Amino acid sequence: MADDYLIPNLIQDVERGKIRIPSFQRGFVWDPDRVLYFIDSIYKGFPFGSVLIWTTRNPLKTEKNLGPYKLPDNKPEYPLDYVLDGQQRITSIFGVFQNSLSPEQNGNTDWTNLFFEFNSSDSVPFKYLDDYNNYDRQKYFPLKCVFDPTRLIYAMELADRSLFTQISDLAYKFQKARIPVARFENEEPKYVATVFERINRQGVELNTFQLLSVWNWSEDFDLQDKFREVDEELEQFGFEELGSDLLLKCCSAVVKQSVNPEDFMKLPGNEVSMNFDKIRNAILTAIDFLEKELNIFSLKMLPMDNILPVLALFFAFSENQLPSKPNEQYEAIKRWFWRACFSRRYAKGGAKSTSIDLAEVQKMKDGKPHKLGDFDVSLDTSFFLKNYFRMSTVITNTFVLLLAEQEPLNFLQGTKISLRKVLSQANRKEFHHIFPRSFLRSVGISDNDINCLANLSILARNDNNRINNSPPNEYRISMPSDPIKFQKIMSTHFCPIEPFLENDYNRFLERRAELLLQKAKELCDIK
Repeated sequence: MADDYLIPNLIQDVERGKIRIPSFQRGFVWDPDRVLYFIDSIYKGFPFGSVLIWTTRNPLKTEKNLGPYKLPDNKPEYPLDYVLDGQQRITSIFGVFQNSLSPEQNGNTDWTNLFFEFNSSDSVPFKYLDDYNNYDRQKYFPLKCVFDPTRLIYAMELADRSLFTQISDLAYKFQKARIPVARFENEEPKYVATVFERINRQGVELNTFQLLSVWNWSEDFDLQDKFREVDEELEQFGFEELGSDLLLKCCSAVVKQSVNPEDFMKLPGNEVSMNFDKIRNAILTAIDFLEKELNIFSLKMLPMDNILPVLALFFAFSENQLPSKPNEQYEAIKRWFWRACFSRRYAKGGAKSTSIDLAEVQKMKDGKPHKLGDFDVSLDTSFFLKNYFRMSTVITNTFVLLLAEQEPLNFLQGTKISLRKVLSQANRKEFHHIFPRSFLRSVGISDNDINCLANLSILARNDNNRINNSPPNEYRISMPSDPIKFQKIMSTHFCPIEPFLENDYNRFLERRAELLLQKAKELCDIK
């Protein structure tokens, strides 16, 4: 049975608890850019895959949230619609347009604050704004207003009348957009599981690992079971839910020195089976290295996924085999890490660049001349002055890891900050403006300048609450009076003292950006 969903009807069915997510589904994994392009596809009428719904009156014993939203209970007399395929699309649509459900605690909803840019010359007229509560209403229109009549009218009242046509056209396109849906009704769980498996194997939301798993490589070696075992071991490292595709990349990196998807299909099962202990140990050692050497305590803080397969190959040694020059090689791999992060080498997939780096890692391990990390890295103060703090992006994660390298102290007490606690959560609440936002707004500083990386640091929430909206020269009295201790605190945050005490924000940004750049160049070995 097939039909279509209008977006208002989809939102309504989620709000009343009719749409549910089975527990065997993975969580919401789309990044903000993927959500943005999907919404743009709806706006432009581009085709996209249908959503597969299983309608039943028998609720499952375990369910998942819809992204960061806890779904309300459905009335028992009404049937339920379980999403077997299309969860990422439904979550994206609901998150961007709805105004009724609040996210769970620590649920990230930055990706939902999407805006339409009036008179945009870009191919995609949708944007994320760093400050989504304060924006130019003559330039941007929030998509959260499209299906809320009260908000829509209010937003139109604030906008110039010349923009009404664009707002009306925008609202009309989303109100009339149809989400293709395929439904089936069957109360037999085994049948439902088979449908889910078959749909995945037909290429809808299909990941490479699922495709490979169609072939059971040998009767005594089940790759899915092996990956589940590795997942359980990774939980203690904070790297749970690493994902089968990323684990598969690590296998391919070790066995074939490649992360190209087409090469996965040629992975010899017997070779993976024979080397799996080596692969497993390489992954665990790589994650231990990330924790101890780079302060990466969760997958959320890893700037780019493809870093892990390169490290896996580096640490893939047979039993009793050690690096020929361990100290020299460790320094080389750290240099490569920082250069890859600051250049955003794998930010757009980067399979080709990753394969090049894998080849150089293998040369280094073989004791041959290599060029690992010898790619262009252009760095200047604009990295810290022109980029904004947005969690889980390559730039912000790289910046946070740079801050962590300095082992920052609590701003007011001068005691050590628990980097494991802060960086395991990867939560924006532990990162704050050094010059408070309210103070800067009161003196006419623009939000773009307020939210640049050079004004952010790792500050304990208690410290931030005590600082509140005070200018630096006022909250200085809450910091240690001992000038040596005060200077030490400031140095661990790359903070120049003189412009800080004089409330000279522009000079503070320039000097701090220079100090951050100096550290970044040191880590990247840029002369």
